[in-house]
Amino acid sequence: MLLKTFLIGLVAFLGYGEYFLTGRGQVARPIVIGPLTGFVLGDLTTGIEIGAALELAYIGVVEIGASVPQDMVSSGVLGTVFAISTGKGISAALTFGLPLSMLVLLVQNLAYVFVAPLYVAKCDQYAREGNSHKLSMMSFWGGTVVNFVPSTLLIMAAYYFGTGFSSTIVHAIPQFVQDGLVVASGLLPAFGFAMLIQQILRKEIVPYLVLGFALSAYLKMPIIGVAIIGMVIVMIMYYNEKKNRPAMIGGSNNDDTDSF
Repeated sequence: MLLKTFLIGLVAFLGYGEYFLTGRGQVARPIVIGPLTGFVLGDLTTGIEIGAALELAYIGVVEIGASVPQDMVSSGVLGTVFAISTGKGISAALTFGLPLSMLVLLVQNLAYVFVAPLYVAKCDQYAREGNSHKLSMMSFWGGTVVNFVPSTLLIMAAYYFGTGFSSTIVHAIPQFVQDGLVVASGLLPAFGFAMLIQQILRKEIVPYLVLGFALSAYLKMPIIGVAIIGMVIVMIMYYNEKKNRPAMIGGSNNDDTDSF
């Protein structure tokens, strides 16, 4: 149990490390965190399924300015943990993963409010003293510790103390409520895609959205087939633009010369 708790913490640490240690490689997304958690718990298949389901729910989630969405790392880790430990799949992931991610987010915000000012004050002190080495170390490690060490410890504690409790709670939930959660899990991908489309929707891409819908709804083409057709369209557009770019540049130069 202790070894798995440590490995769960390592997965969470890897996910949070994206923000400070490894750069934005999308490691924190549920589609990555879910399979890693499933691998640690010995059920990679369920980890992939839960990670993919949660990713569809989070696909439209973007941090914009001061707007901070639910914590994806804790949701991916704990959602997968409880889905596997209870055997209830995505319904258990929704029951425990999403609410606990809000709790982790609350802990993060408390750390920002009460702990972050302490290391910021030390950064100011080192800056006044001209101590660049200590300033650099405090800036990096202070931000790193405040941002994801408390969250990682909370995830480890939730796993260590919560698996037996979660199984009891899930089995006590009436079947019609669990069925409702399953239905909600089917609506979440639509909600995630709606948020994504709201951000990127432009009149230029509407024909491609209609084409994808027609291929899937009326021609019954699998999603993989629709994705391949979309990839081909993107490649054609890219290579046509690349081929026409020199001619466009040459034409603009000639126009400038004639005007001159």
